This record gives sequence, structure tokens and C-alpha cells, in this order.
Amino acid sequence: MTDGKKHHGATGREAFDQRVSVAISLARLVLMGGIVVGHALLLGDFWAVYAPADLGYPAGPGSLAAFRAVLAGQGGALDRTALAGGLLFWSLNFSFYALSGFSLWLAVRRRGQFDLRDYFFGRFFGIYLGFAAAALAAFAVWVGILGHAPGEHDLNFLLLGVARARETMAYNDTLWFLTVLFVLYLVFPVVPLCYRYLRLWGLLGLWALFTWLRLRGLLSGVSFLPTAFSFFLLGILAADLVHLLGDRLRGRLGQWLLTALAAVVAAVCLARLYALGYADQLGKTEVNYDSHAIGTAAFLLLLSLGLLVPGGPRLGGALRLAARGTFAVYLYHYLLFQLYRHAPGVHQAVLAAVSGLPAVVREHFTLGCLVLYGGLLAGGVAYQAAFDRFVSGPLRRAFAEPLVLETKKRRQEVS
Repeated sequence: MTDGKKHHGATGREAFDQRVSVAISLARLVLMGGIVVGHALLLGDFWAVYAPADLGYPAGPGSLAAFRAVLAGQGGALDRTALAGGLLFWSLNFSFYALSGFSLWLAVRRRGQFDLRDYFFGRFFGIYLGFAAAALAAFAVWVGILGHAPGEHDLNFLLLGVARARETMAYNDTLWFLTVLFVLYLVFPVVPLCYRYLRLWGLLGLWALFTWLRLRGLLSGVSFLPTAFSFFLLGILAADLVHLLGDRLRGRLGQWLLTALAAVVAAVCLARLYALGYADQLGKTEVNYDSHAIGTAAFLLLLSLGLLVPGGPRLGGALRLAARGTFAVYLYHYLLFQLYRHAPGVHQAVLAAVSGLPAVVREHFTLGCLVLYGGLLAGGVAYQAAFDRFVSGPLRRAFAEPLVLETKKRRQEVS
């Protein structure tokens, strides 16, 4: 006897949750792609393929002219859009903080409860173990392959999450993102506690406070954490609103209303993102890579676009698998780029591999990005699957229950 839901497809809350899951996965994939492309553009060889001859990377005073020139040299609107997104990639870090808060809080709201032990258990095995492996790999590469002379405390700093100190920045600079996220994870338990007593108004109050601090520039010279927490709370607030929508938008009419609402939000954010990322740049003398507004618009745009995809279980599962690989891509892509810069053997091997690509890949920036990101993502998915199976999975099972150190047989032997 078959299950009616399986035969007729998911309906109601289940279908809504599948859509949101697809939206989260797509947002992670696109944001990670933008960050990879942004770092790739900093490589002289990659930049030279798609930029006009003798045109340097747009940075510093007068960079707007170079920004416009490299965009004008692209073959079409899609290539120009991808290149503009890559040049403004730093702003996507803000989007990722919002997406992290969104995913975390939505999972809590769906369960209807928050367990502190399970929360930290999941953070340790799902995030920190992978981070620690990447920190060890960065140390091994720079010391063992590239000949860096380490300081006495370099490895300690890396494992503790101090990835952007003067002593450790060279190892794998992009790990700084996760070091900030670790602090946000430590303070996240305050959110369900606040929600239990103050409900949605408590979340609004927290977000308003830290957004006010960010917009006024208060504490920004002291720490990046208030800014990061503002975006983290933006994602949490968005997740709560989406969860409430899921309770109300049921049935076929609800799905149509969800689609219409997501389309409106996407259109508004797309127009705003175009203005922020391109049109507003035309009145400036230099490119603004670090934009809170771009990060906010990109987060809302990608989330709403993802909600337009009526993904079923198969599509959702495939996208979750691919999105899981973005964690490994984030951990290692910059380290691989550093190897390309500083290890002649790696440099020559990569050049030999890409020399066989079709000419159309060199002619269209979007295709070049897809080849680069697709290769890294495939490696990230394979790495993450192996890491989950052979490292974090066995350790999770080993520590699923408290370890009994004194067995009955051992106590008898001692007595």
C-alpha cells in the first residue's frame, strides 16, 4: 500500500518547507560562487583572460574607470552581471551571515524547541571539526610545502580561530569569516531565550538595536562583531517571518500567494541591487567593495528567487548535497589559490589543464566562472562526503551517548 503523500506529492506545510529548503541551498550555492569568483579575479592570470589588455584590477582612487572599462569589454549582459558581482564579492560576506542566521533559526522554529546540548554538539561536529582540519591543512601547506617559518603560537592561533592576526593571515585569510561565525554561534542561545519571553518583538528589538549601532558606525572601529550580529539577526528575523508565512499559506492558493510575494520581493531587490552594484557606482571615483546595502539586497534577492522554485524531494536532496559541499569550498579555495600563486609546480599544472579548454570559455566570463566554480564544488562535495563518512560521522556516533569509563568488568578487576 502506497503512501498518499508520496503518490500525490507534498502539500501544505511540507511543500512550503521543501521550497524554503531549496531557497536556502540555492542561496548558499550562488553566494559561495560569488566569493570564489571574487577571489579568482585577484589572480593576475584569471583577470588577464577577461579584462582588456593593460587594465589593472579596479582598486583605490580612480578605480571606477577601470571598473567601467572591464565591464564594457564583456560580451553580453550576463557576463557583465557576473563580473560586477565578482568585483563586489566582499559584500556577499554580509549576505552569508544573514543566511547563516536564517538557516539556524528556521531549524529551531520548525522543531519548536531549543536544546543547548544538541546545539553545541551539532556545531562542534558539523562546523568546528571541518574548520580545524582546514587550519591544520593551511599550516602544513605553508610550512611543509611553501617553506614558511612559523611562529611558536601560529598553530594555536589558527585552531582557536584567530585567522586574521598579523601572524596567521598568510595561512588562509578567508578563515576569518568562520572565526566571526564562531562568536555568533556562542551568543545564538540568547535568541531562543529572548524569543521565549518576548516573542517576535524581542527579535525585532535586538535587530533594531544592532542595526542602529551599525548604521551609526558605533563600535565599528572597536569590533566587527556588532556588524556581523546585525546581519545574523536580519536572517533570524526573516526566518521567523517565513515560518509564520508557512503557517498561513496552505493549499494551492497559499502556494500561488507565496510565489507572487516572492516574485515581488525579488523584483524590488533585483532593481535595488543593480542600482547599488552598478548604477550608483557611476557617480563615484572608486569602487565600493564593502557595502552593507549590497549584502542585504543580495540576501533577500537570492532567498526570494529560491522560493520561486517549486522543488520536490529529489531536487531538494540534490541541492542540499551540493550546498553541503560549499563549506569545503569555502575552507580550501583560497588556500588552493595561494598554492597556485606560490608553488611553481601547481601553477604549471593548472595552466596545462586549462589550456585544453574550448575558446568559448575564454570568451565568456560566465562560462569561465562556471568551469572554475564547478570544479571546486565537485571537489568540495566529494571531500565533504568523505569527511562526514570517515571523520565526523564515526565521532558523532562515538559521542552520541556519555562514555562510561569504568565498566563493570574493570571495577571487578580492581576490587
